[in-house]
Amino acid sequence: MKAKAARLGKGWLDRKLASQKFRKGFEEESQKLAIGEQLSRLRQEAGLTQAQVAKRTGTTASAISRYENAEYDRYELRTLQRFVRACGGRLDITLEPGPKTHRAA
Repeated sequence: MKAKAARLGKGWLDRKLASQKFRKGFEEESQKLAIGEQLSRLRQEAGLTQAQVAKRTGTTASAISRYENAEYDRYELRTLQRFVRACGGRLDITLEPGPKTHRAA
């Protein structure tokens, strides 16, 4: 029963991702979710509470909570760096060209 549901779900998503507009929105939302999840995981693996990270970064626990929220989309590089350093981590940002990238000659 679960295998059938999984097949149906995958087919639906595949059909939706065929739309450029849907794919773009899906990728943007996935990226936001990934950032929040990574920040939360990093903090938890460091054994820190949101309040402890807030104190180390000079902000509030509610600001840390916002950064870990999948709906948040106003990340600032400086704040990300402080958050990650407060957890003993390393921030690495990778930019990759898309399939239709125009390259200068």
